[in-house]
Amino acid sequence: MTEAHASTPSPTSLSPLQKAALVMLHLGTAGWIGYGAFVKASEFNPLLLPPPIMAAIRWFVGVTSVDATMFLEWSLRAIIGAEVFIALAILGTRWARQIAIATLSFFCLILLIAMVQAGLKDGLKEALAGSCGCFGKAGLPASVMFLVDGILLVSAVALVPKGAVRGRMHVAIPAVLGAIAIFATPKPTVDAGGGNEPTPPVVVVDNPSAISGPWPAAPSKYEANYFPKWAEWIGKPFRAQKLALAIERPMPDDIERGDWLVVFSRADCDHCQALHREHFAIKRAERVLKVSIPDTTGAPLGMPCEGCELRQVFRVRAGQPGTSPNYLVQTPVVLRLKDGVVTDVCPDVDKLDVLARVLGDKPADAASTGTTASPAPVAPDPAVSTPAAAPAKSWPGLPAKLEPFYIAEFAAAVGKPIAENPFARLITGAIPQDFLKGRWIMLFYREDCEHCHELLGTYFTGKLPVRTVAVAIPDADPNNILDNPCDECVKLSMAKGPNYVIGTPVIVAINDGVIECVVENAEDIAAVEACLKFPAK
Repeated sequence: MTEAHASTPSPTSLSPLQKAALVMLHLGTAGWIGYGAFVKASEFNPLLLPPPIMAAIRWFVGVTSVDATMFLEWSLRAIIGAEVFIALAILGTRWARQIAIATLSFFCLILLIAMVQAGLKDGLKEALAGSCGCFGKAGLPASVMFLVDGILLVSAVALVPKGAVRGRMHVAIPAVLGAIAIFATPKPTVDAGGGNEPTPPVVVVDNPSAISGPWPAAPSKYEANYFPKWAEWIGKPFRAQKLALAIERPMPDDIERGDWLVVFSRADCDHCQALHREHFAIKRAERVLKVSIPDTTGAPLGMPCEGCELRQVFRVRAGQPGTSPNYLVQTPVVLRLKDGVVTDVCPDVDKLDVLARVLGDKPADAASTGTTASPAPVAPDPAVSTPAAAPAKSWPGLPAKLEPFYIAEFAAAVGKPIAENPFARLITGAIPQDFLKGRWIMLFYREDCEHCHELLGTYFTGKLPVRTVAVAIPDADPNNILDNPCDECVKLSMAKGPNYVIGTPVIVAINDGVIECVVENAEDIAAVEACLKFPAK
C-alpha cells in the first residue's frame, strides 16, 4: 500500500513545468477539442470533415445499402457527440491523460494522412496551406492543426506524470452529455434561398397612375447613404425611389413602358456572376436594365447580359471634388417593373422561388444534380436484363423541402431515370426543354477545380458531337475561378443553400432521360472515352 501510494505523485511534488502541462491537459486540450465540436455543430456541414474521414464514410456507403444522406448526417452527429464526450472527460475525469493521448494521436494520424494526400495530388503548398475543415470554413491550415495537436500530445505524454490526474467527475457524466449532443444538435433548415426579409407580394398594375413626363433629372445633391427597403418599393413608381434616381443618365427612353427587369449587381460579386450566367446570357423577352454598384474591391468577373441596357449608380470620379455615396445594397437584387411601377422584387437571389416569380420563370425550371465520389466508372452490365425505366416527360424541379446536404449517388443509379435522382433534382438554371430526350452528357464540376478545367479543355472544346450540360457545384473559391472553355455547353448550376458531397469532375451520360453510364474517376481515360462515345477529333 505504501509503495503504491508513493508512486502516485501529489500536486505539491510536481515541478512548475509539470503543473503547467497538467493545466494544458485539462483546459487547453479539452477546450481545443470542445471548440471543434462546437464549430461542427453550428455549421453542421459534413464537407468540413477531414478528407480521410469523408473517404471512410463514402467507402462504407458504397459497400452497404444504407441511406447515404441519413448515414452522413448521423456520422456527423456521432463525431460531434464523441468530441463533446472527449472534451468533458479530459476536463474532469481521472482518465483525462489516457483519453487525451489516444485522441490527439488519432487526430495527428488523420491530419498527416490528409496532408500527404493533398501533397501527392496538388503539391507541397496545398499540403501545408490547405484546411482540414476541423474548425469550419474559416479553419486553420492542416499543418497548423497538426502542430497544435502535436504539441498537446507531447505535453500529455512527456510532461504529465502518470497518476498525476485526479479527476472528480465520473466518466458516465460526459458519456451521457455526449449522447445528448448527438440528438440535440439542431439540423439546420434550408430554404431554397434563405434571407430574413419577408417575401413581398406580387402586385399587378393595370393602370399606373401619376407617371408622366421624361425621367427626372439627376438630383442636385446625392444622399450620403443609400439603404433601400425593398419591400416598400412594391406598388410604387420606380422613379419615386432615391436609389433609382441615383442611376446615371441617360435612362432608356422606354424604361416606363412595358415589362422590365432591373438588376443591381457588383462587378466582383460571384453571386451576381452566377445570376447573369443562369438567367441573362440569352436575350430575354423583357427589357433588362443592368445597374452596376461601383464600390468594388476585387477582380471584375464576366457577367453576360445579352441585350441589356447597362448603367451604374452615381460615383465621384477621379479629379472631381466630393465623395461617392455609400450604397448599402447586398447584391444581386432583381426587380420587375410594369409600365414604370415596381411589381415585384427579389432581394435575395438564393431564394429560388422568389427569384423564379420575379423573373417570370416557372418553378419547374429549377432543379439540380450531383454525384458520388467512387473511384471507378460504372456502366450497365450487358449480361443483366434491366427493365426499361419510364423516364419523366419534363423536369420535375426542386423538391418542396431541401436538406442541409446531399451526397451524390450516381454509381447505383445506372439504368434509372435521372429525374428521380434526389441529387440531380437540384440542378437549377435554364434547363433545355428537350433535356430528357435523346442523348446528353452531364459534367459536374467546380469552377475552381483544375482537374475539371483540364477535362473540359481536353474533351469539351469546339463543336460537340453530343449535347452537353455543365453543372457547377456552387462552393468554388471566388478568388480562383477558372474560365469554362466549353462554349457549346449549356451552363447550369446546383441550387444554392445545401452542401454537396461530390468529388469533381464527374461525367454522367443519359439517354432519353435514363442514366446510361457514370465516370467518377476522370483519370481513367478509357472509361471517360467509353462513356462519352465522342468520335476522335
